[in-house]
Amino acid sequence: MKRSRKQLIRIAIQFLKLQVAGNIIFWGTYIGYFVSDYFFNKPELWALAVASLIAHGIFFVVSREWVFNTETGEKKSSREIKRFIIFMGFNYFLNLAIIEGLRMYFGLSPYIGQFISGFFFGIWTYVGLKFWVFAGANTTPKPTFIQSTKKRKHGK
Repeated sequence: MKRSRKQLIRIAIQFLKLQVAGNIIFWGTYIGYFVSDYFFNKPELWALAVASLIAHGIFFVVSREWVFNTETGEKKSSREIKRFIIFMGFNYFLNLAIIEGLRMYFGLSPYIGQFISGFFFGIWTYVGLKFWVFAGANTTPKPTFIQSTKKRKHGK
């Protein structure tokens, strides 16, 4: 019972950290969109796409180093990095589609659409990063067949 309580606390802390880190994507995109739209008068979709791309890049570093880091301080595997790029790339286009769809079909500005999509991504991103991208980040690796046979052979 005590172990599962610790796991729940760790999951809750990860979720809260991700919500803080997720503000990088939300506010980075929001402010970047505002700057591109207001000061440079760029088309809405272009302004949104560039701002979101920059915010996603910053989020990658924060998420990798702070939210889902391993307790051993090991660097992320190439598999985790590839999965992160695939997942966040998908999210990038999904976010653009949600915001643009809300603008086209419901007449909502991207400023409002960003808030609506933010609620969805608050949960969706946690689930995807926790259970797919960084699924093994907080587990102890199991010994391989070769490692376990070496231990038995040498009596260790």
